[in-house]
Amino acid sequence: MKNIYFILIVWLFSLMAKAQTTNDIGKISLSVVVPEYMEDLGDSQLSKLDTKISQIVTSSGLSDSGYGNNFVIYPKFAVNETNVVEGGMQNITVVTIDFSLFVKQVDSNILFSTITKAIKGSGSSKELAITNAISKIATNDPGYKKFIEESKKKIFQYYETKCTELIKKSDGFVKTQQYEQALGLLMSIPDAVSCYSQVQVKAIEAYKGFQKNNCAKQMQLARTTIATNDYVGALNILAEIDPSSPCFKESQTMAKTVETKVNAEEKKQWDFQMKQYNDEVSLEKQRVNAIKDIAVSYYKSQTTDINYTVIVK
Repeated sequence: MKNIYFILIVWLFSLMAKAQTTNDIGKISLSVVVPEYMEDLGDSQLSKLDTKISQIVTSSGLSDSGYGNNFVIYPKFAVNETNVVEGGMQNITVVTIDFSLFVKQVDSNILFSTITKAIKGSGSSKELAITNAISKIATNDPGYKKFIEESKKKIFQYYETKCTELIKKSDGFVKTQQYEQALGLLMSIPDAVSCYSQVQVKAIEAYKGFQKNNCAKQMQLARTTIATNDYVGALNILAEIDPSSPCFKESQTMAKTVETKVNAEEKKQWDFQMKQYNDEVSLEKQRVNAIKDIAVSYYKSQTTDINYTVIVK
C-alpha cells in the first residue's frame, strides 16, 4: 500500500561534505575548514585533523556544519622541532608541533578568537610521529572548550548588534521576491538573540510571499501528476500549498476530485492533514518547519568550497 507523505516543501539538495538538517536552524554553528594541502601533512593526516576539529566543536555543543558558512574554524599546524632518538632496535623520531585554531567571520574577515597548544608525537618516521601527535589532540581539553565558548559569545554578540540590520536586509530580498534568500538570512540568526520574535514574524511574511509566488507552479505540477494517474503524488503536491496562498481554494477543489481515486487509508491521511490546516497551532508549526526546510535548501544550493588560503591571509 502506498502512503501519502505530506511534505510542505520539496527541494533538490546539493551535496555537502557534512549533512545539514533543520535541527541546526537557530543555533550558532561553525564550518570546519581544512586546506587540501598543508606542509608536512598527507591526505590521511588532514582527514584526521578535520575529524579532531569537528570533535572539538561538537563536544562544546555547537554544530560543525555551518549551513551559512559565515563563521568558520580553521587550523594552522607548524612542526617546530624534529629530533631523532637513537637506541633500541630502531631510531625514534620525535616532533614538537604548535597546533593553532582560529574562528573567523568570512564576510568581514574579522578574527573572533584563537588558541595555540603545543603537542608532541613520536614514531619510527617523521610521518608516523606527526600522525601520533594528531591522535594526541585532546578534543575534550578544557582549553578548547573555553576557546569555543568565547567564540560562541562573540558570535552571539555579533548577531545581537546586527539583528536589525539583517532584518532590513531580508526585507530587501522580499521586495525583490528573493524569498529563499530572505528566509536563509533570517534563519541564520540564532534563536537566543533578543530580536528573534521579530525574525519569526518576518520569516512568516517571507514564507507567505514565497507561497504566493510559487502556487501556480505547484498547481500545474499537480495537474501533470494527475494526468499520469499518480493520485497520491498529486495529493502530496497539493498538500504543500499553504492556506494563505491564493491557490489554496483551487487546490482544495482539485483535491476533492483526486481523493475519490485513492483508497481508504490514503484518504484518511489526507483528511488528517487538512485537519492540521484548521488548527492554527498545528498550521504555524508546519509553517515553521517549512521555513527551516527552505533555509537549509537555500544554503545547501549556495554552498561552495571555502578557499583556506584566502581565509588565513
